[in-house]
Amino acid sequence: MATRNTPRNANRRFRPAPAAGVLAAALLAALPAAAWAEAGLRADYLCKGRFDASAVTAFFFNGTPSAVVLLEGEGATRLPRAVSASGARYSDGAQSFWVKGERASWQQGQAPARSCEPRPR
Repeated sequence: MATRNTPRNANRRFRPAPAAGVLAAALLAALPAAAWAEAGLRADYLCKGRFDASAVTAFFFNGTPSAVVLLEGEGATRLPRAVSASGARYSDGAQSFWVKGERASWQQGQAPARSCEPRPR
């Protein structure tokens, strides 16, 4: 069965109410500065343990405070920047991620540190 446009529906278009734009602008203005995305540097690693290896993506954020977010499988870990004599070290006391040059090491708890090498994209 064919349908036809009637003059009543032919030029009908969705037009948002003017108040919707004003409301959206007000909500965005009310957000704190921390809600906006911060640019980070991405590095992909292959971290090798004694019997296994896993892909880890690190996002380094150099704002205040500096931190790294590590993505492994379905999990995410955020570690704040820590004092280091050389390289960049991130630690929360229970685990640490240490970057020096292209390589990194990730120690979680009492387990031996895993060595991480750059992974090609």
